[in-house]
Amino acid sequence: MLKTKLYKSDSLLIPLAILFFIFFIIPFFMLFYNSFLTYTGRVEPSLPLTFENYVKFFNDSYYPGVIKTTFYISIATTFWVTLLAYPLAYFMSKIDGYLKTILLVLSTLPLISGVMVQNMGLYGMMTNYGTVNNFLKALNIIQEPLQLLGNETAVIIGLTQGFLPYMILPVMNSIQAIPQNVQQAAESLGANAFHRFIRVTFPLSFRGIAAGAVLVFGASLSSYTTPSILGRGKVQVIGTVVYQQAMQLFNWPFASTIAMILLLIILLFMPCSRFITRKSKIGQK
Repeated sequence: MLKTKLYKSDSLLIPLAILFFIFFIIPFFMLFYNSFLTYTGRVEPSLPLTFENYVKFFNDSYYPGVIKTTFYISIATTFWVTLLAYPLAYFMSKIDGYLKTILLVLSTLPLISGVMVQNMGLYGMMTNYGTVNNFLKALNIIQEPLQLLGNETAVIIGLTQGFLPYMILPVMNSIQAIPQNVQQAAESLGANAFHRFIRVTFPLSFRGIAAGAVLVFGASLSSYTTPSILGRGKVQVIGTVVYQQAMQLFNWPFASTIAMILLLIILLFMPCSRFITRKSKIGQK
C-alpha cells in the first residue's frame, strides 16, 4: 500500500518535471547558445559560434562600469531596506489585532500593487513640480526645484520602497519564532529591554535578516523597471542594458551574453548567501 502511494506521488512529479524542463531548462540553454552567435546587423543572428560577445563585454570599459553601478545600487538598496524594515518588523511582531493586520497590508502593498504603479507614484512625487519640490518651496527651503529624478539615489529610493516586504516578512517571522521562555530567562537574569534585544532578539532574528538580504540583493541585481522609470535613462544597470541591446538594437547575441553574465553573478552569489544563512543557524544553536 505504501509503495503504491509512493508510486502515485512520483508519477505526479513527471508533469512538473516536464514543465520545468520546457519553461526553465530550454530557455536557459537557448540563452547560453544565443550568447555565442554572431550579430549581423539584422534581427536574426547567425553562425558561426564565437566568444566575440564575451570579449567585447570585458574589453569595453563601459560594461564593467555598468556592473559596478548595479552592485552599488543593489548593496545600497539592501542596506536601506534592512535599516527601515527591521524596526517595523520588530514592532509588528509585538502587536496583535487590527493594527497588525493594517500594518501588514500596508507593508505588502508594493507586492500587491506592482512595480509600475509604485514607480509612477514616486515619479509624480519627485518631478520638478511634484509633491516634494512643492512642499520644500512652500517652506521657502528652496527657490528652484531639485532634480530628484534621473540619478542613482532615485533608483535606490524606488527599489527600497518596492523591496521592503522582502525584508519585513522574514524578519517578523524570525522574531515571532523566538521562544518566549528564552526572553523570560534573560529577564529573570536581570537583563533589561535593551540588553534582551541586543543579546537575544537581534542575534536570533539574524536568520530572517540574512534571508531578506539575499532576496533584496538578488532582486536589485536584476531590476529593470525602476531604473528605467526613476533613472530616466540616465542610470544604466544590467537590466536596462540587456533591454537596450535586445529590444532597441536587436543585438540578441550580445543581450544574451550580458544576461548570462548576470546569471553567473547570481549563481556565484548563491553560495555566499547559503554560507550567511548557515552561519546564522549556527549562531542560534
